[in-house]
Amino acid sequence: MSDRDDDRLLGDLGAAVREAAAVPESFLAAGRAAFAWRTVDEELATFAAAETATVRAAGDEPGAARLRSFTFAARRLTIEVEVGEDALVGQVVPPGPGRIELRSRHGSRIEAEVDDLGWFALRPLPRGMFRLYLHPANGSPVVTEWVTL
Repeated sequence: MSDRDDDRLLGDLGAAVREAAAVPESFLAAGRAAFAWRTVDEELATFAAAETATVRAAGDEPGAARLRSFTFAARRLTIEVEVGEDALVGQVVPPGPGRIELRSRHGSRIEAEVDDLGWFALRPLPRGMFRLYLHPANGSPVVTEWVTL
């Protein structure tokens, strides 16, 4: 290839990039609106309560307050969660079977069964931002707000 061919190729690539960047705002808005409908059947459980504990290692100064337990409230149920050493353990109230899923901000997933008493354990303990998706056996899905441990 000659320098002239290289210049022409770079010019064509630059034009393609500029054209792709010129997507009309109405197209972008329509795409965002369509994406929002993917969770229309899920009820949002909001952060209702939390208890924190100050973490202190032997001989160290007190550390930051860390989330120890928290509750999400939806219209017809609550999800109570406690942070254990190696797992999130919790209960759905009123109790009932189903499946619960922890989804990280980066897309990783941890799933667990919810037993007849509403109990579940999600292992390993998540790091960073996540949310819970509850799929009760006898109801519509519930998704929580994002939370960070």
